[in-house]
Amino acid sequence: MSQVITKQFDGTRKAIFTMNFKIASTTAETYTIVPSALNNSKGWATGSTANSGDVCTNLTINKIWWSVNNTAVTKPLLVEWKATANSQAITCNYADSKDFSAIGGLLNPLTPGTSGATGGLDIKFLSVTNDDTATIVLEFLKIYTSY
Repeated sequence: MSQVITKQFDGTRKAIFTMNFKIASTTAETYTIVPSALNNSKGWATGSTANSGDVCTNLTINKIWWSVNNTAVTKPLLVEWKATANSQAITCNYADSKDFSAIGGLLNPLTPGTSGATGGLDIKFLSVTNDDTATIVLEFLKIYTSY
C-alpha cells in the first residue's frame, strides 16, 4: 500500500487535506485525522490572548471530492467519525463531490469525549486488490473548545 497525505491548508477556521491511496500487498488502509494536531490558533485574538491555546476538538466536513478505482464496488472508500465504534459519515465509490457549505457542513453527530469519540475522522480504503486506487480531497471547518 502506498498513501500520500498532504495537508494543503491549515488556517484558523478551515483545513484542507488531499489523500491518495494505492493498494499493494492486498492490504486495506486507514488514515486518521486528529483535530488537536491541527493549527490551533483562532487568528482573531491579539496581544496576550493571541494563540491562546484553544484546541480544535471537532471537525465538520464542508466539502468533499473523490475518485475511487476499485475492482470490487463492495470495497469502497469510507469516511467515518472516529470513536470506539466509528460512525459512518459518507461512503465514496466511483467519482463524485459533495458541498455541504450551504447547511454549515456535515456535522459530526458524536460528542468528543463520549463513547471514545475524538472529533476526528478515519479515512478507510477497504479494497484489498493490488493497484486499486482512491483519491479524496476534504475541506473541513474547525470547531474549537470555546469561541
